[in-house]
Amino acid sequence: MTELNEEHFELHSANKARLHEKKKMTNMNDFFANTNKKMLVDGDLLVYKITSSLEEPIDWGNDIWTLSSDLHKGKQLFTQCIAFYWKLTKAKDAIIVFSDKENFRKKIDSLYKSHRKKIRKPISYSAMRKWIEETHHTICYPNLEADDAIGLLATGEYKNNCVIVSGDKDMRTIPAWQCCIIDDQIEYVDENLADYNFCTQTLTGDQTDGYKGCVGVGAVKASRVLNEKKNINECWEAVVEEYKRNKYSTDDAYHQARLARILREGEYDYKTNKVKLWDYKYEQFRNTEENRKAS
Repeated sequence: MTELNEEHFELHSANKARLHEKKKMTNMNDFFANTNKKMLVDGDLLVYKITSSLEEPIDWGNDIWTLSSDLHKGKQLFTQCIAFYWKLTKAKDAIIVFSDKENFRKKIDSLYKSHRKKIRKPISYSAMRKWIEETHHTICYPNLEADDAIGLLATGEYKNNCVIVSGDKDMRTIPAWQCCIIDDQIEYVDENLADYNFCTQTLTGDQTDGYKGCVGVGAVKASRVLNEKKNINECWEAVVEEYKRNKYSTDDAYHQARLARILREGEYDYKTNKVKLWDYKYEQFRNTEENRKAS
């Protein structure tokens, strides 16, 4: 889970930006007119922000210090936040989405978010989450992060009938209406833009989440690589070629993509709790690589 960083996604081509803005303005009236939509709230991020703000140090004298956290105040803040975004987005209902304690990405790469083991969660975080789970409509899918659960809901059961409320830049790889809790801006991310953002993330990696991407490729370079690419087929081909140009293998590209990919409908089995890892045209690219080596 990472917060929005404008550097990552601001470098679209002028044409791509104009087309996106036109579509955004065309659909905004329809968005507000639909008062039956669900509000999919990033519970991890919201609870972390609220409970972090509650912590206050207490000096008991004789070099003894403790932290205090007013959970009652936290509950009030959470309730106020949900009410605010209900009003802002004109949604009918809110679903608070949390991460499971198990994370499938850590089985793919042991270094994924490994640095976070040393980061302490706010002292009232667990208590706040428990209260929300007892009093609100919540969802948590086995082996998944909140991002993935939101991605599945936004592209599956609530497709075209929801708004994602988060401040996590990873959400912008999901095609859906989005409301950013950092600046309260609402925008529509269409499928092409979501795919573009996903491919950008695969190239640049994410230091906060602990995966490196294609080392040497930053946001500016990624925008050049993906410039004027019209769909996922063209974008992904450019990603794989850039990895190869930097002396990486096809498997390296897919490995990083599987860490970057926020799940969409069809990529998770609700019965077995297993994830369908990113394998778009995998055999084709692997065969091309093998043929090059053989020639």
